[in-house]
Amino acid sequence: MLVRDRMSSPPITTDVRASLAEVLALMRQHDIRRLPVLERHRLVGIVTWTDLMRAQPSPASTLVSWEIPALLRSVAVREIMTPDPITIGPDAPIEAAAVIMRREKIGGLPVTDGPVLRGVITESDIFEAFIDLTGLRQGGTRLVVEVAERPDAVTGLARIVESLGVRVTSLATYQQAHRRLAVLRVDAPHPLHVVQALDEGGYPVMHLAAAPEADDAARGTRYAAYTRAWPSREREGNPAP
Repeated sequence: MLVRDRMSSPPITTDVRASLAEVLALMRQHDIRRLPVLERHRLVGIVTWTDLMRAQPSPASTLVSWEIPALLRSVAVREIMTPDPITIGPDAPIEAAAVIMRREKIGGLPVTDGPVLRGVITESDIFEAFIDLTGLRQGGTRLVVEVAERPDAVTGLARIVESLGVRVTSLATYQQAHRRLAVLRVDAPHPLHVVQALDEGGYPVMHLAAAPEADDAARGTRYAAYTRAWPSREREGNPAP
């Protein structure tokens, strides 16, 4: 999944000469929290809702109420914007955007293709992509499985599940402490036979949960009976993922 697949395009922008009042109105109109700032169609900055709130007089200000709108109309956005903002290209992986936002502690990135502004990608877009990548909206059941540090670990895991006629809708691996874990979602409402087959194949299931949208009143009883066997693992210093 690339940035171009999740960015908002064409982006809503403002001119560097626009007043704070105009920018505030534009954000409210489109229900957004950041705006790329252009000068002669070239990206020169970015302004956020937080920037606008900080620029407004505090309650302790001596300004009277009718002076505040006049002040917002008299100050140009160039005075409070962040110049030369960090950008990302449309063909970058979406996880690269997530890493940059996390590292820089920012909520969005202008997407540029050379000198041309193509769009904006925000933390909300990243959250939506994460939900889609994990297959949450597809329902089914989520399993966390411990996998061995071997080249064919993921292939072997998928082979066992699919040999049972169960479809894998999403699969990802990650490292937790000294264990490599796989998170997979399977298209099966009662996958205890999958759990058994994985355990027998050397892939112990560490956690099992039904999709939150599903009506799991009956299946919850079955899962609870299985999960009660896990506290011994937690006492050994391996908390459930």
